Amino acid sequence: MEKFGILNDENSEKIRPTIKGISMFVRNIWPSGDQELMVLGTQLFIFNRIFDDFIDCGQPEFGIKYIDRVINIFKLGKLEDDPTPVELNIFDLVHNLESRVGEQNPLINLFKNAYLDYCYNLVPWQNMNKLNGDISMNLYHNLRIHNYATAPPFYISLIFIMKRLNYDIVLDPLWRSLIESGGKIGALYNDVFSYEKEVRGKEERMNSFHFMKTQNNWSGQECLEFFEKEMDNCFEQYFIHENLIIKKFFPRLQNKEDQEEFHQIIEFCHTILSSLVMMYRLKPNYKSSDSIFIELKN
Repeated sequence: MEKFGILNDENSEKIRPTIKGISMFVRNIWPSGDQELMVLGTQLFIFNRIFDDFIDCGQPEFGIKYIDRVINIFKLGKLEDDPTPVELNIFDLVHNLESRVGEQNPLINLFKNAYLDYCYNLVPWQNMNKLNGDISMNLYHNLRIHNYATAPPFYISLIFIMKRLNYDIVLDPLWRSLIESGGKIGALYNDVFSYEKEVRGKEERMNSFHFMKTQNNWSGQECLEFFEKEMDNCFEQYFIHENLIIKKFFPRLQNKEDQEEFHQIIEFCHTILSSLVMMYRLKPNYKSSDSIFIELKN
């Protein structure tokens, strides 16, 4: 990360623990990945983490400006004359993936489009704090589907997993529904576990745990009961789509190697969800002495 300027003498104390945590997380979701995947996966999650913090540090106009710059990296392959360290990092990641599979490989285009969805989805959040009132749960789900960025790690995994399977399999819309269900699950867990931190930082307004409390005048326990039902619904949708994918494609796979590769893709989706939940439970800045969660008490 030093070569991009993300880690330097001025921010080393603050950023180094973040990079260490991301590296551990990457090894958890890709335990059998080679060194190239470890490096590229770390670059991906460093971008997700640091870029999100970076665009939130100024006014909405500041954030939108840099969102547009990153969009140009994914859409046009264009790096600005005065690139930020985070832009250099993601530009290098895209270049390395293109060198591995080619610029027009369907998987690299799925990866780029997933990040474009993520970037376009960041724009409304930049103006959210200026709005009066709270958003509805349905609107929240629609906004968070891409905002949580579960699709990019899924597609980067396909680049490393798929050696035999036809790319047409993952172009099916059922996969998109599966990934979106996973995004909802990750977003809900993140909101519940990060709530105390966001209250301390006065950033809780866009947290769904917060606006469920304010809209319904619920206690913390009532919110948890609602979230439990909401989570059950999200998991139900996730496994409905997973089963539809298996029933549609698995019977077409005629040899053991193809079947094993297909199962690798399914299992990776499980791994990333469980890894995300575990990460939230371990994040130091989510811990609080008065947390409603035993796991997050310090």
